[in-house]
Amino acid sequence: MGERDGEVVSLAAQQRYLVTRGQIVDTGFSGALIQKRVAEGRWLRRDHGVYQIDMRPQEWIDRVVAALLAAGPGALASHRTALKVWGLDGLGSVPVELTVPFGHLPVPEGVIVHRTRRVRDIDVVDGVVVTSPPRTLLDCAAMIPASIIAKALDSAIRRRVTTIDEVARFIAERGGRGVAGTRKLRDVVTDYTSDTSTTSPAESLALFYLRRGKIPEPVLQHEFITRSGPRKPDFYWPMAQKAVEVDGLDTHSSAAALDDDLERQNDLLDLGIELRRFSARQVRRNPERFVTDVRRFLGL
Repeated sequence: MGERDGEVVSLAAQQRYLVTRGQIVDTGFSGALIQKRVAEGRWLRRDHGVYQIDMRPQEWIDRVVAALLAAGPGALASHRTALKVWGLDGLGSVPVELTVPFGHLPVPEGVIVHRTRRVRDIDVVDGVVVTSPPRTLLDCAAMIPASIIAKALDSAIRRRVTTIDEVARFIAERGGRGVAGTRKLRDVVTDYTSDTSTTSPAESLALFYLRRGKIPEPVLQHEFITRSGPRKPDFYWPMAQKAVEVDGLDTHSSAAALDDDLERQNDLLDLGIELRRFSARQVRRNPERFVTDVRRFLGL
């Protein structure tokens, strides 16, 4: 490998082994030599003017980085892409979305491009330039349901990438009339209080629907001391002496887990606490039925 190749490798190593044509030319490569490397199969074209210089299979995050390089200076990952880059709950597969300054004309392939005149709120996650968590939530609120935004907000706070106060302040400073998603995100934040963070996406979704259904606010993860040790049901209503738990898909993944669930339920019954269980699938597929059943369970 020649000296110029080594310079390209050193540069690309900082960008998931992706590099732009301009960056390659700056190391002394000619257009003909770039074409030769591609023809030899040593480099792979990944986007407009972007090449991958190693042979590993392309991952989703590589597509994001390639799109950012193709879009040029000022581009950042945003909207649903940013939600995934931050690792927030709510969405599985997402398209690659970028935000660029208004008037900028990027040419990445197969990418959704948003142009803005607003101040860009920039952060960096593992070397990827991305919108800040509050900006990401606001952008996403313009295009996805409030229930998903609630899950994303809750996970952002659990993972400590932002706080409820930061999001509320961002809405006040950057939201407002004409900014899509403001009202939806404000409503979600209003429903959220700093001492009610859940411990799983399933609980977060259930809490969202309980609040939307005007069910009295439960105590989350209230600790009971039982003969078998501490027990913390997901939702507890002290006045009714009743609790609700929402079980994810892995709740009964073993016989031991099932035994523990039954023991937990019996422990609470010994304390006079009635427990009702729902699956995450029930909550997700039929939220109206879930809220109706909780309402009936609580005698409302």
